[in-house]
Amino acid sequence: MKTWIEIDGKMTDLESLLSVGRRIVTLGRYSEEAYNVVAMEDERMDVFQCQFVRNGEGWKVQNGQWRTDCPKGIRSRLQHACSMCMGRCVNVRPARPTYDWRMPEKATLVNGVEILSEEGVDLKDGDMIEAGSTRLKVAVTE
Repeated sequence: MKTWIEIDGKMTDLESLLSVGRRIVTLGRYSEEAYNVVAMEDERMDVFQCQFVRNGEGWKVQNGQWRTDCPKGIRSRLQHACSMCMGRCVNVRPARPTYDWRMPEKATLVNGVEILSEEGVDLKDGDMIEAGSTRLKVAVTE
């Protein structure tokens, strides 16, 4: 099964957004402080709005994101090594990262219903995701 989301009028396969060895696609407002796989120019969206997680054959969406802080005060990139210390920081090394769950100021909604738990919501064909003032349509194909 493939799960697609409509971003700026274009359907994108979530699988195509994954970095090698990862199973999370982050979505949030564009910011110099944080790296999001899908960065939106939406002032009502939080920087750490939500994440899409591979869930067996399909995908689920979670309200918030797992993130780590650099000792220098720079929020490191979950998907890629931080360039500020050339990857030598203990918080970005895959062996011992320290992550915290970051909740957005405004909730992520699926079909108008707020995602309440960290477990998230399994995505189905036709679902509508609302994050800030952005609406994303989900399509699932066999």
